Amino acid sequence: MAMAGPRFFGFVIGGALPTTLAANWLAGAWDQNTGLAEVTPLSAKLEQVALRWLRDLLGLPPETGVGFVTGATMANFTCLAAARHAVLAQAGWDVEADGMFGAPEVTVVVGEEAHPALFKALGLAGFGRTRVVRVPVDRQGRMCVDAFPTLSGPAIVCLQAGNVNTGADHLAAGQALPVPGRAER
Repeated sequence: MAMAGPRFFGFVIGGALPTTLAANWLAGAWDQNTGLAEVTPLSAKLEQVALRWLRDLLGLPPETGVGFVTGATMANFTCLAAARHAVLAQAGWDVEADGMFGAPEVTVVVGEEAHPALFKALGLAGFGRTRVVRVPVDRQGRMCVDAFPTLSGPAIVCLQAGNVNTGADHLAAGQALPVPGRAER
């Protein structure tokens, strides 16, 4: 099957190292549901270690939390649910108690080439897949900052700094992505 372009970097599977192969075998043989710290404390400890590494690597504050998910859809859904909770709480709405019916409208901004997993997660989170503001992207798949809409009211911006066809998946070290219409804090 042909890929989208000559520089398609999605689905790149790295070579197996003996330690990763052994870990995979152990995980398959162990066959445990590791979602609860009470019954599988080793998994919880490993998650704490990984969190510490991420905080150190990204320079995040000590109160930062983490949760590991199964893939892109659940990662997007988790972030959207947290953002939905925060923006609606700021608007005086308790989404967990009152749901989305009658909630203040939330503007969702996405890149023109946003990943399909984001749209699936938008549907799961109650925002809908088509009620988004699309921002044009450049040749690298990065959202064009100068094309951002002026935002007012509850809003969630799903930033996109590249795509699987370009390899442009990060900002330069120390580079901030300013959002017009948003006051600096």
